Amino acid sequence: MKQKILLVGANGYIGSHLYKKLKYKFDIYPIDNFFRKTKKQKFVIKKDYRNLKEKFLRKFSTCVWLSGHSSVQQSVPDPFGAIDNNLNGLIKFKKIFKGRLIYASSGSVYSQISGLCEENTPIGDPTNIYDFTKVTIDKYFQLTKSNCVSLRFGTVLGPSENIRTELLLNNMTLDAINKKKVFLANPDVFRPILYIEDLVKAIEVILKRKSNQYMIYNLCSVNLRMIDYAKTVSKQFNCKIQRLKNTNTYNFKMSNKRFCKEYNFKFTKNISKITTELEKFYLKTL
Repeated sequence: MKQKILLVGANGYIGSHLYKKLKYKFDIYPIDNFFRKTKKQKFVIKKDYRNLKEKFLRKFSTCVWLSGHSSVQQSVPDPFGAIDNNLNGLIKFKKIFKGRLIYASSGSVYSQISGLCEENTPIGDPTNIYDFTKVTIDKYFQLTKSNCVSLRFGTVLGPSENIRTELLLNNMTLDAINKKKVFLANPDVFRPILYIEDLVKAIEVILKRKSNQYMIYNLCSVNLRMIDYAKTVSKQFNCKIQRLKNTNTYNFKMSNKRFCKEYNFKFTKNISKITTELEKFYLKTL
């Protein structure tokens, strides 16, 4: 019998792709409240997680939580909504859901740290409401010893049914196609990049292993300097790099050693391959 999984946030960038890739391996119930104005996927069931009852939730051994405010840009103009979704809503949900919770944290919890960040790296004070919600929810579940898995995602890159074209590297590739230029600010800044296929495979291997322990994992395919990605895109699309004014932004790296060791996992390092897949996807769908 297939493991029954509740997928919250199934219509999003990650959730829609996760369902497509894993729907034949697990019995997935995909729900979304359509908080974000994205294209509705036919397989998604319209339900608000806040209205789910304990009796209904007993059907599922695990919940994969990809809901809530998913960026600084979304959270800053709506701080109360960010706290309600990313903190209060998730805590209330876990009180009535007794199974294992695998939830989306963020690498941005390390935004004030320089150097290579591991899961036990001390976290500084958050400077925005989004980072605050991610730092706080991780600390809450850690202190309460909940049966949860916190996944600290790097910046996600790659094709999806509901791709977020505004994300840094997805956007850089799209500009190369549409505008024949690569726009670049902060060339020497490092970002931990997470290929969406690696993300899905990581969740798959976690789902296949039973555990009731609270765990934190950094998910990062490669730590990439922005100028290096810009050069890769520029070469691939034969277009020039146009420098923009530097901005105040994150600059950190993440170690994925813990996850690789515990799950014998290998992340994708070939950025040119990912960019080629993005190109094919954009030319086909946009």
